[in-house]
Amino acid sequence: MYLKPTSVHTIPVNPSTLRGKEPQSLSANKHDFPGKNSNRKLVFLFNHAMGYHKEVFHPIMKRFLDQLRNQREYDQTDITFISWDDRHHGESARLNEGCLSDDHSTTDSALDTKQVIDFFDSKAKYDLFLGVGHSLGAKSLLLCDYYFPGTFNGLFLIEPVVYATMKEAMSIASVVAKNFRKRPEEWEKAEEFRESFLSKNIYKAFHPEVLELYANYGLYKTDKHTYKLKCTRRSEEVVFGNSFKDSYICSKAIGELTIPTQFILGTKSFFAASEFWKTSPKLNNNLFKKDVLKGTHLLPYEQPDAVIPYLMNLTNRVATTREKSFFKAMI
Repeated sequence: MYLKPTSVHTIPVNPSTLRGKEPQSLSANKHDFPGKNSNRKLVFLFNHAMGYHKEVFHPIMKRFLDQLRNQREYDQTDITFISWDDRHHGESARLNEGCLSDDHSTTDSALDTKQVIDFFDSKAKYDLFLGVGHSLGAKSLLLCDYYFPGTFNGLFLIEPVVYATMKEAMSIASVVAKNFRKRPEEWEKAEEFRESFLSKNIYKAFHPEVLELYANYGLYKTDKHTYKLKCTRRSEEVVFGNSFKDSYICSKAIGELTIPTQFILGTKSFFAASEFWKTSPKLNNNLFKKDVLKGTHLLPYEQPDAVIPYLMNLTNRVATTREKSFFKAMI
């Protein structure tokens, strides 16, 4: 289920991340959904997971939009969705072919997140600004708010990869990065990709809409007439391997959060077994909510419908908190 963007943009990466390398770009889409006689504007920034691309969020975006429009309090609200491809992923990877570096990390992704935000002037032009991210995307949102406090009004973080200690971060990163080397990335025919993909148990649970979007927008046809993943296994290995420090920093960043935040973890997720989630202070309070849903680390691609009630709840919490702050300031 493809959600056609209102506008398509090519944005320079954050210049501080180039470190003397060739200029690189980010592919970003903007989806505008005007309300009736609107008196406020909401924007949601969607950050995808490692190895995927912005289009795999479309099933969640469409379902979420439908839910917002089913609630009368959002009738007079302009809604905007912004999604983008991390520089090693999706259309960004195609734009940057031949000039991607081996030192990219999640901190660079966090700085690119800020670059996208500034490009769309998201804080100035909208009344509420929420970040929605999965895995790598959740980490980059978390780090962005840590490095630039006050960027978001709320965060929806699905399976952020967070470690309690540097030792745990280094150990797991080493194991996972090696596994990326075994991943197939090129096929003679597009149909062979689907067969290869669905032969793995973890991917058999993918929602059909997500699988279709992954196949249609995650591959490109090479000069040899083969079909290759836009995000290569080398890119996955590099980014994950370079990001273990960031995964540890995220444990500190969570402690500094001052905005409504919803954490979503999977019951069968390898990363949810991190010592951080076992030893961290209880996250369920007026500010933070943590819920565990049936699924793996890839649960938003397995069950897009399941996350919508939690995203709606966060949006309502943020909107209510904002309104209370506004009226309090008037008294």
